[in-house]
Amino acid sequence: MNIQPVFRLGLNRRSFLSRAIAASGAAVALGPKVILGRGVLAEALNENVAAANPSGASPPPGQAEQKGGAYFYFLADEGMNYTLNRPLLDGHATNRIEEIRAVAPEIKDFDSWYKVWLGLAKQAEAAGRWLDAATYYHQAEFYLPAGDLRNSLYDDFARNFARGMQGVAGYERIEVPYPGGHLPGFRLPASGKELATFVFNGGYDSFVEEFYPFLRPLTEVGFTVIAFDGPGQGGALRQGIFFTPAWEQPAKAILDHFKLEQVDWLGASCGGYLAIRAAAFEPRIKHVVALPATYWGLDMTLKQAAPGQDRRLISLFMAGDRDGVEALIAEQRKVSTCFDWCITQGMHITGTHGPYDCLASLSQHSLDGILKDLRQDVLLTEGEDDHLFPVDRMYQIMRELVCAHSVTARMFTAREGAEHHCQVGNSALAREEVMRWLVRFHPGMDRGLTERLAG
Repeated sequence: MNIQPVFRLGLNRRSFLSRAIAASGAAVALGPKVILGRGVLAEALNENVAAANPSGASPPPGQAEQKGGAYFYFLADEGMNYTLNRPLLDGHATNRIEEIRAVAPEIKDFDSWYKVWLGLAKQAEAAGRWLDAATYYHQAEFYLPAGDLRNSLYDDFARNFARGMQGVAGYERIEVPYPGGHLPGFRLPASGKELATFVFNGGYDSFVEEFYPFLRPLTEVGFTVIAFDGPGQGGALRQGIFFTPAWEQPAKAILDHFKLEQVDWLGASCGGYLAIRAAAFEPRIKHVVALPATYWGLDMTLKQAAPGQDRRLISLFMAGDRDGVEALIAEQRKVSTCFDWCITQGMHITGTHGPYDCLASLSQHSLDGILKDLRQDVLLTEGEDDHLFPVDRMYQIMRELVCAHSVTARMFTAREGAEHHCQVGNSALAREEVMRWLVRFHPGMDRGLTERLAG
């Protein structure tokens, strides 16, 4: 096995100072604290803008001259501020930035979050800005519990996204048969000669459509992209297809449906774990990317608990103390919005009706004893200031990939503006690293074009 660590560690001072500014309550008054990443060319930026403007019209004035990415601090709450940044496309969705900057002071809690985003969504839909409306409906439903209201907002999202993508060249909707319904998604054919097929899945909370601007540039270097919602995600969840630890099952459905014998596969967020899990059982996955990697289905929830309470929660859970677990979770939900969301979202995607059963379902997601079965080339990534996942899990996964053909690890830093979960703030850099890694396995990939798109 060839292990290739690529660690770029820093003091993370910029991230620390930015957090301090946000915590002080001065972030809104001062405007965004912007962290700039590596420069990227206008062509790559225009691809990112495609989600807001897929028709190909000219970007807003000054858009093409922007360099790098940006992360904004509009809210003091770390988790909610991160979620707010997702539709800003690393600072390239300029119309959304000004809209959101204006309403951010109204967001105080989950209730006001829902009302603010719903108002933006209705305004955008009334104006025929379909993709902005879709994005805002997604944000409105984000922190809601499972139920009819949340389901109706997904329907609003899907309707508007479909309208916005009508007539977009190269965008094909897909429906892959699966027990209980189908796995929805999209296919983007390679521009020019196809070198390989690139399969993508999201994680704990994503709708696959959210990743269109991240994935579209891959077609320019010879990849045909297939992106889908699996069990517990987006349109699959809307059909009542709940989260499963056996991700090799949806992987097999995708590969069989398209008659694919070898693919590259990337999973984002919790999808990084899912991609690794699938690769352990599915040899048709030749190269796998975890963006980032995590190990156990409870890692994210436990990280959000107050110091010492994570161990207490695990002790109660392992002892089967349902009442103790439920009481501690109720306590922790009052003090951490991220913890609260982990439980609410977990129950939504697993179809469980209480916190204890949610943990029981999520705990079945584990790489323990599985990593030795991977024989593929693996790229593991992390952001040094990932607020959701425990960063050290990347090193554990590296140690246990004892039979992988090769293992490469990439730590993104605050100095690059890519320290956050899934590199929100500079996702173009993450895409660049993925392409640089994949070019080793696809000699026909145009290196010059790769450089032009990635920066």
